[in-house]
Amino acid sequence: MRGRKLWRGLRWSGVVQLLLVVVILVLGLKLLSLHQRYGFYFDPLTFVRPLFYFALIGIPIALSWGRYKRSAETKPYTEVLGPLIDSDQEFCLILRPFGADGEVVLPHGLHGASTIEQVIARAARKRLRLKTYALVDQDRRLAPPGPTYMRAPHDQWQSAVHALIRRAHSIVLILPPGQGIRDALKWEIDQITQHNLQTRLTVVLPPYRLYREDFPSAFQDACVIAAALQEFAGSIDDVDPLSVLQVERILHERTQVLKYHRSKPEETAQLRWWFVKGRRGRKNTMRLYRRALEAALATTERELSGLGFSARYPHSLS
Repeated sequence: MRGRKLWRGLRWSGVVQLLLVVVILVLGLKLLSLHQRYGFYFDPLTFVRPLFYFALIGIPIALSWGRYKRSAETKPYTEVLGPLIDSDQEFCLILRPFGADGEVVLPHGLHGASTIEQVIARAARKRLRLKTYALVDQDRRLAPPGPTYMRAPHDQWQSAVHALIRRAHSIVLILPPGQGIRDALKWEIDQITQHNLQTRLTVVLPPYRLYREDFPSAFQDACVIAAALQEFAGSIDDVDPLSVLQVERILHERTQVLKYHRSKPEETAQLRWWFVKGRRGRKNTMRLYRRALEAALATTERELSGLGFSARYPHSLS
């Protein structure tokens, strides 16, 4: 993971700049060596010193562009969940397969990279001032930066996710490359549809330009999930193949984010999606995701605007 994030952060331009710093430093030291051996009419130290300091500062900065920084040790869900559910704090929930934390890495405009979890957390905080939470495997003590993580034992994660789904303002489902629709994901979709929370769910696919081989399967999974969300109390296993085919024909082939939305709770939900337009390069990937996520999260708030707390979260105490 560290190597993948380092490469997504540096890319070729960052590597070239890093090598340039090293070459300049080597040349400066060579000049100093020649001066000491043969002598020159000028003092190369006036040239070497700035190069040395530049390299001393520039190399660590270049390396840190793609460095994968880990968050603090995650807390057990029993310490976080109860106070969170009992409070009036609104939050965003991230769902994805256990063990897939930090798998999707998005490059920045110049140098550096962020995990998709970081981008989601930033979008929720910037657009709606929501804090973001996610559940991780009990065996994982450390998790990628971004959301507030909670650890849960293997036999207790469902009860924790069940409570979080019913209480979440927004839910973001990440489809990491090469994962598919597991039984745990089917169960989570069932919980969302059974509580009629389809319009609170945003589905995020891996970036097409960075995961071309895995993108088609993720796109197919997204179509299956979108078809399941069409019906109240729908289930992944009961999805009509014709409904999946219909969704495939509606969505753009490079869809990155999709979501059902409606302006008012009584209206029929409509499918909306965001995709990469034109020939935008990899360096715009993080910005595209952030803007799409901000727009998607805003649709949930528009639907809930004007409602009191109990109307926003009718299942929080059920």
